[in-house]
Amino acid sequence: MTTTLETPQVLTDSEVEEFWEQGYLLVRGVLSRDEAAYYRDLILDLVPRNLIIPEHWHAADGRIKPMVSADNQTWDTPELLPLWANEKLYHVAAQLLRSPRLRSFDGSLGVTLRNDVHRDSALSQTLHIDASVPRDVDNFLLTLEEVQLGGCFYFNDVLPEGGGIHVVPGGHRIVAEEAKAHPQGRHLHDDWKRITHLKSVEVTGEAGDFALLHHLMPHGASHNRHSTPRVAQFLRYVREDHPHGAGKRPATAYNERQLAAVGPLGRKLLGVDPW
Repeated sequence: MTTTLETPQVLTDSEVEEFWEQGYLLVRGVLSRDEAAYYRDLILDLVPRNLIIPEHWHAADGRIKPMVSADNQTWDTPELLPLWANEKLYHVAAQLLRSPRLRSFDGSLGVTLRNDVHRDSALSQTLHIDASVPRDVDNFLLTLEEVQLGGCFYFNDVLPEGGGIHVVPGGHRIVAEEAKAHPQGRHLHDDWKRITHLKSVEVTGEAGDFALLHHLMPHGASHNRHSTPRVAQFLRYVREDHPHGAGKRPATAYNERQLAAVGPLGRKLLGVDPW
């Protein structure tokens, strides 16, 4: 017997319509300002005080991406893991994906410092998509089960030209149409990692907001022209029945401290406990 799990409907009908039409949505107040400040400081404390940036970290045009190791971007410490199980964000994802049985993953971090160069460009990163669709698959399924909801927490107020994420309004539908028209649509534009023919806008927001994107949304990073660093954490949600198995990790990947930090909801989202 299958148990039906009910979750609160956090988004209004107009917000749901906006997300599916535009491909992105700023979810306001996912964290309080105090909570946002707490996580901002945790992440900034990872940056060495002597500013000797580890060689395995990524850094470009003011963007610093702390890395656990050269091939691991996932920061799943007990201090940061509660973000993966944020109840409001989980309910938003469950509402949009029409299923409460989800997985959360990614957990990468970003710090964008002031950068005064490249004044002729708003972007410090080429538009791309993070599809979680294997590169040996020739096209997208374009089903609800395949949809991935990704995005980032803003831990500080992000003003225009403040390092906010750039998106293409309606871009997820453009990607879908271009891909459908080609037998190997998954592989267009260098596997959709170099999208140069679309124009983007910056998503600004306040500390505690979450910029939520459809997995086919072209996006990129903005230059930060302000003195305040933009601090963010990236997170993704998928349905448990995601056709490509995105986000699956063995339950043994987490220790007791990590599991205690995420609580009962987090244990399910990490795949440790069954739904």
